[in-house]
Amino acid sequence: MSKDYKIDSEENSEYMYNIINKILTEIGPRGSCSKEEEECAELLVDELNQYCDKVEKESFETFPQLSVHAWIPRSAFFIILSTLIFISFYNLSSLIVSAIGTALLVFNVFLVYKHYLNAEMWGAKILFCKPKPSQNVIGIFKPKNEVKKRVIFGSHIDSALRFNIAHFFREAYIYFIFGAILSIFTFLILSVVQLIYSISGFFITGLSTVGAAIILNWIIICLIPGATIFILIIEIISASLGKEKREKILYGSISQVTRNNLILMGIIIAYLIIINILLFNTIFSNPNLWKTWTLLVFNSIHFLVGMLFFTTNKVVPGALDNLSALAINCAIAKILKNWKENHPDLYPKNTEVILANFGCEEVGSKGSFAYAEKHSDEFKKIDTSAIALDTIGDPELINIFTEEGSTRVKYDEDVYNLLAECAEDLGLNYKVGSQPLVSGGTDGSGLVKGGLTKTSAFVGLRYSDYLYYYHTDRDDITIINKEKRPCEENGTSWKDRNYRCAFENGLKLCLKYIEKKDKE
Repeated sequence: MSKDYKIDSEENSEYMYNIINKILTEIGPRGSCSKEEEECAELLVDELNQYCDKVEKESFETFPQLSVHAWIPRSAFFIILSTLIFISFYNLSSLIVSAIGTALLVFNVFLVYKHYLNAEMWGAKILFCKPKPSQNVIGIFKPKNEVKKRVIFGSHIDSALRFNIAHFFREAYIYFIFGAILSIFTFLILSVVQLIYSISGFFITGLSTVGAAIILNWIIICLIPGATIFILIIEIISASLGKEKREKILYGSISQVTRNNLILMGIIIAYLIIINILLFNTIFSNPNLWKTWTLLVFNSIHFLVGMLFFTTNKVVPGALDNLSALAINCAIAKILKNWKENHPDLYPKNTEVILANFGCEEVGSKGSFAYAEKHSDEFKKIDTSAIALDTIGDPELINIFTEEGSTRVKYDEDVYNLLAECAEDLGLNYKVGSQPLVSGGTDGSGLVKGGLTKTSAFVGLRYSDYLYYYHTDRDDITIINKEKRPCEENGTSWKDRNYRCAFENGLKLCLKYIEKKDKE
């Protein structure tokens, strides 16, 4: 890099802060497929037109109603529906009600698999969903000479629906995610057990469910309260450990135990103990699977309520997730134009640079998938690599992903190794590894699934801060330090991190990647 140009200058740092502030002030939260997302796209077109050789807006349609997070309240609905059928009509025909309940719950698991793990819109027609429009905004820089390589940097325009549990109860978010998964499978297992006994009853006279009911009763009584107490203990232990040891527990995501979480977990534990004491004699007196189902319902009410209200229509500001990456993309555009006009020795000679800003990442990386699906055949004709940027918020560490656990996407070794090499050259702290399961996916998954397999992603996400602003109203402009500070001044918690330094590091990493790629 030329010594004449300072990438992390006051001007560039201020520019990134100002573009985030402008979007949040003039537009605010930007739900997937919303008019605010579209307004932000238009603002971005105007911004990039000042710098890029070419700017395109590409439209696509998707189903935001089938977002990767919608499986949680929808699962609660299917559990409640199967429960009403099971309890109301059990005495009429245990075979029919268990068959219906099993079918509903298996269907729900299939939807979770398709919509969340595979990010497919399989259930759109069955659930009577209509597609809605969204858009990607693409800024393009042509190199000085012939295009021999291409580098794509991806951010996303939209912001998420608020995670109410994380917003109000912080660490309890992990408990309720665990509870949602546990509820799906415990109700399904119980329904399958009843179905097996009902079918077997046609062939074995006098077959009794007493033994199975007793075993399942004890499992429920021990498992759910025990798991609740265990998770609270894990929270307390994690919060009391030092940084290095804490990272071995849920990636260090529990750095403190907040008052609201303690109150909620205490109430839940007290409720579970009391309700199981009150129901004990009833469920073990002439036990059957109807009573076992009732016991499971009472032990899962808090999970079901949490699942039903896991998200609402409230959209969060999304300052870090993901206007931080969008601001970096805009800064790359600003700098590349400056280099083209004033520092031609820095401008890429044979590498086309694409600044792709996607819609609908928060509902399953739909914009990045649509973009990759449309262009992958064309892009594969030359060396094309893509990097997704997301939640750039930790000035002390950049996480470079080799794969995403939540989306089951494998990234390209050449891309993430070159990113690591760039970080090494810049003297940035970095870690190369898998994306932790405690966090969601990135647009990198959409790019890979759409056909751009030479992809990786990096985030500047400190997992000890993760539960305190991620997908909550706290992820707004006030979280970002208004003044540029030396990177050594990083604060003591998520409230006073040096987020602008994180943006600057992300910006330097992207530009170093362009430089190295162009020289290959």
